[in-house]
Amino acid sequence: MSEIKAVIVDDEQHCVDALKTMLQKKFPDVTVLGGAGSVEAAKVLIDELKPDLVFLDVEMPYQNGFELLKLFDKVNFDVIFTTAYEQYALKAIKFNALDYLLKPFGISDLQDALQKFTNRRNGKVEGNAPVAPLEVFLQNMKTMQHSNKKIALPTLTGLVFMPVQSIVRCESTGNYTKIFFTDRKQLLVSKPLKEFEELLTDIDFFRVHNSHLINLQQMDSYIQGEGGFALMSDGTQVEVSRRRKADFLKKAVQF
Repeated sequence: MSEIKAVIVDDEQHCVDALKTMLQKKFPDVTVLGGAGSVEAAKVLIDELKPDLVFLDVEMPYQNGFELLKLFDKVNFDVIFTTAYEQYALKAIKFNALDYLLKPFGISDLQDALQKFTNRRNGKVEGNAPVAPLEVFLQNMKTMQHSNKKIALPTLTGLVFMPVQSIVRCESTGNYTKIFFTDRKQLLVSKPLKEFEELLTDIDFFRVHNSHLINLQQMDSYIQGEGGFALMSDGTQVEVSRRRKADFLKKAVQF
């Protein structure tokens, strides 16, 4: 691992000290250039020191870590988010396949995050991806319209970024998920369906069956039955399980 110049942004000094000590003892290739406890101070520090990597706390007084990123016209550093608030931040971070550390974290968690950073730095992960995860994340923050959001999809060769509304449906295949798009293309993704359910339910997706998650915006009609079937824009009929039918119909009538 070549030298990594890092900055720690966290309003809790004991968190800064703990992370700095951990890095000094176990990761000598990481040099901590400095720390900041607010968004304003962090912007000044990053502009001055130009780090390779920023450990960025999500929840800080007055402005959060996401607000810091919006201050940069172009982000010339990588980010590992740190947060103690799982529900608050992780969905947005996971959506874009970014690295994070959930407080309290240990040496092995830090090692995994740094390894991902190193792989990305060396072009081993996102080499085939058209846009870097952080750029997609910033794009999603700037425009909160669902139609413009992109999701990072991990494949065997790297990450593929696709507009959320180009997804018609997702189908479980064990620990993998097969994703079907409006252009009739398919993609096998190395994540279980449950993860996509957690990420996409808030933006018009509904799990109609143990094996099926559909985009309600891409549903043309519903066929009555014991559970019934959702007729999708690509012509497929997706079974709706009997026990999910009532909740599905409540959600579906909003469209």
